[in-house]
Amino acid sequence: MLGINPSIILLFCILFIALGIYNILLGQRRRRQQANQIIQKQPWYKQINILTGIEYILLSVAFLLNIGISSHWLPASLNAVVVPFYLIVIIASGLLAGMVIFQGIRNVRRRPSVIQATAAASVSSANNMDEVEPQEQTRNAQKRREHRRKVTLNRRRRAGKA
Repeated sequence: MLGINPSIILLFCILFIALGIYNILLGQRRRRQQANQIIQKQPWYKQINILTGIEYILLSVAFLLNIGISSHWLPASLNAVVVPFYLIVIIASGLLAGMVIFQGIRNVRRRPSVIQATAAASVSSANNMDEVEPQEQTRNAQKRREHRRKVTLNRRRRAGKA
Protein backbone atom coordinates (compact mmCIF):
# COMPACT_ATOMS: atom_id res chain seq x y z
CA MET A 1 0.00 0.00 0.00
CA LEU A 2 1.77 3.21 -1.07
CA GLY A 3 3.61 3.49 2.26
CA ILE A 4 0.62 4.89 4.14
CA ASN A 5 0.45 3.93 7.77
CA PRO A 6 -2.52 1.58 8.33
CA SER A 7 -3.36 3.32 11.59
CA ILE A 8 -4.08 6.55 9.68
CA ILE A 9 -6.40 4.67 7.35
CA LEU A 10 -8.01 3.08 10.40
CA LEU A 11 -8.68 6.56 11.84
CA PHE A 12 -10.25 7.63 8.55
CA CYS A 13 -12.40 4.48 8.58
CA ILE A 14 -13.64 5.34 12.07
CA LEU A 15 -14.40 8.87 10.85
CA PHE A 16 -16.26 7.51 7.81
CA ILE A 17 -18.30 5.15 10.01
CA ALA A 18 -19.22 8.05 12.30
CA LEU A 19 -20.20 10.20 9.29
CA GLY A 20 -22.22 7.31 7.91
CA ILE A 21 -24.14 6.87 11.15
CA TYR A 22 -24.72 10.64 11.36
CA ASN A 23 -26.07 10.76 7.79
CA ILE A 24 -28.36 7.78 8.37
CA LEU A 25 -29.77 9.38 11.53
CA LEU A 26 -30.18 12.71 9.71
CA GLY A 27 -32.02 10.98 6.86
CA GLN A 28 -34.36 9.22 9.28
CA ARG A 29 -35.09 12.51 11.04
CA ARG A 30 -35.92 14.15 7.70
CA ARG A 31 -38.24 11.27 6.81
CA ARG A 32 -40.06 11.73 10.14
CA GLN A 33 -40.37 15.48 9.49
CA GLN A 34 -41.89 14.74 6.09
CA ALA A 35 -44.34 12.37 7.74
CA ASN A 36 -45.41 15.13 10.16
CA GLN A 37 -46.02 17.53 7.28
CA ILE A 38 -48.33 17.04 4.33
CA ILE A 39 -45.37 16.24 2.08
CA GLN A 40 -45.42 12.61 0.98
CA LYS A 41 -42.91 10.56 2.95
CA GLN A 42 -40.05 9.31 0.78
CA PRO A 43 -38.97 5.69 0.94
CA TRP A 44 -35.57 5.19 2.55
CA TYR A 45 -33.85 4.45 -0.77
CA LYS A 46 -34.82 7.88 -2.11
CA GLN A 47 -33.49 9.76 0.93
CA ILE A 48 -30.04 10.95 -0.12
CA ASN A 49 -28.72 11.20 3.44
CA ILE A 50 -29.48 7.56 4.16
CA LEU A 51 -27.86 6.48 0.89
CA THR A 52 -24.79 8.59 1.63
CA GLY A 53 -24.52 7.16 5.14
CA ILE A 54 -24.69 3.59 3.84
CA GLU A 55 -22.11 4.45 1.19
CA TYR A 56 -19.71 5.85 3.80
CA ILE A 57 -20.04 2.72 5.90
CA LEU A 58 -19.51 0.45 2.87
CA LEU A 59 -16.42 2.42 1.87
CA SER A 60 -14.97 2.14 5.37
CA VAL A 61 -15.64 -1.62 5.36
CA ALA A 62 -13.86 -1.83 2.00
CA PHE A 63 -10.87 0.09 3.36
CA LEU A 64 -10.74 -2.12 6.45
CA LEU A 65 -10.86 -5.26 4.31
CA ASN A 66 -8.13 -3.85 2.08
CA ILE A 67 -5.93 -3.15 5.12
CA GLY A 68 -6.64 -6.62 6.49
CA ILE A 69 -5.71 -8.28 3.22
CA SER A 70 -2.62 -6.20 2.41
CA SER A 71 -1.21 -6.09 5.95
CA HIS A 72 -1.85 -9.80 6.48
CA TRP A 73 -3.97 -9.15 9.58
CA LEU A 74 -6.35 -11.84 8.41
CA PRO A 75 -5.22 -15.45 8.10
CA ALA A 76 -4.38 -16.59 4.57
CA SER A 77 -7.02 -19.31 4.84
CA LEU A 78 -9.75 -16.62 4.93
CA ASN A 79 -8.61 -15.03 1.65
CA ALA A 80 -10.94 -17.34 -0.30
CA VAL A 81 -13.89 -15.75 1.52
CA VAL A 82 -12.60 -12.22 2.19
CA VAL A 83 -11.50 -11.34 -1.36
CA PRO A 84 -14.89 -12.05 -3.01
CA PHE A 85 -16.62 -10.25 -0.13
CA TYR A 86 -14.25 -7.31 -0.65
CA LEU A 87 -15.13 -7.21 -4.36
CA ILE A 88 -18.85 -7.34 -3.57
CA VAL A 89 -18.48 -4.44 -1.10
CA ILE A 90 -16.53 -2.39 -3.67
CA ILE A 91 -19.15 -3.01 -6.37
CA ALA A 92 -22.00 -2.25 -3.96
CA SER A 93 -20.38 1.01 -2.86
CA GLY A 94 -19.88 1.99 -6.52
CA LEU A 95 -23.53 1.28 -7.32
CA LEU A 96 -24.59 3.19 -4.24
CA ALA A 97 -22.43 6.14 -5.30
CA GLY A 98 -24.26 6.10 -8.63
CA MET A 99 -27.60 6.06 -6.81
CA VAL A 100 -26.53 9.00 -4.64
CA ILE A 101 -25.56 11.01 -7.73
CA PHE A 102 -28.80 10.06 -9.50
CA GLN A 103 -30.96 10.97 -6.50
CA GLY A 104 -29.04 14.23 -6.05
CA ILE A 105 -29.74 15.24 -9.64
CA ARG A 106 -33.35 14.10 -9.37
CA ASN A 107 -33.88 16.03 -6.12
CA VAL A 108 -32.51 19.22 -7.69
CA ARG A 109 -34.92 18.87 -10.61
CA ARG A 110 -37.82 18.16 -8.25
CA ARG A 111 -37.06 21.01 -5.84
CA PRO A 112 -39.69 23.52 -7.12
CA SER A 113 -42.54 21.04 -6.56
CA VAL A 114 -41.25 20.37 -3.04
CA ILE A 115 -41.24 24.11 -2.35
CA GLN A 116 -44.82 24.35 -3.62
CA ALA A 117 -45.88 21.41 -1.44
CA THR A 118 -44.26 23.07 1.57
CA ALA A 119 -46.05 26.32 0.77
CA ALA A 120 -49.34 24.42 0.46
CA ALA A 121 -48.70 22.77 3.83
CA SER A 122 -48.08 26.14 5.46
CA VAL A 123 -51.21 27.53 3.79
CA SER A 124 -53.36 24.69 5.12
CA SER A 125 -51.90 25.07 8.61
CA ALA A 126 -52.57 28.83 8.47
CA ASN A 127 -56.17 28.16 7.44
CA ASN A 128 -56.67 25.85 10.41
CA MET A 129 -55.79 28.47 13.00
CA ASP A 130 -58.97 29.83 14.58
CA GLU A 131 -57.30 32.51 16.72
CA VAL A 132 -56.16 34.59 13.73
CA GLU A 133 -57.81 37.99 13.49
CA PRO A 134 -59.69 38.95 10.29
CA GLN A 135 -57.12 41.62 9.38
CA GLU A 136 -54.28 39.12 9.76
CA GLN A 137 -56.22 36.57 7.70
CA THR A 138 -56.56 39.15 4.95
CA ARG A 139 -52.82 39.89 5.06
CA ASN A 140 -51.98 36.19 5.01
CA ALA A 141 -54.29 35.59 2.07
CA GLN A 142 -52.65 38.48 0.21
CA LYS A 143 -49.19 37.07 0.93
CA ARG A 144 -50.27 33.63 -0.30
CA ARG A 145 -51.69 35.09 -3.52
CA GLU A 146 -48.50 37.09 -4.08
CA HIS A 147 -46.36 34.02 -3.40
CA ARG A 148 -48.39 31.89 -5.82
CA ARG A 149 -48.17 34.61 -8.47
CA LYS A 150 -44.38 34.77 -8.10
CA VAL A 151 -44.04 30.98 -8.24
CA THR A 152 -46.17 30.84 -11.39
CA LEU A 153 -44.19 33.67 -12.98
CA ASN A 154 -40.88 31.93 -12.19
CA ARG A 155 -42.18 28.64 -13.56
CA ARG A 156 -43.25 30.34 -16.80
CA ARG A 157 -39.95 32.19 -17.01
CA ARG A 158 -38.04 28.90 -16.70
CA ALA A 159 -40.25 27.33 -19.37
CA GLY A 160 -39.62 30.30 -21.67
CA LYS A 161 -43.27 31.34 -21.83
CA ALA A 162 -42.99 34.70 -20.12
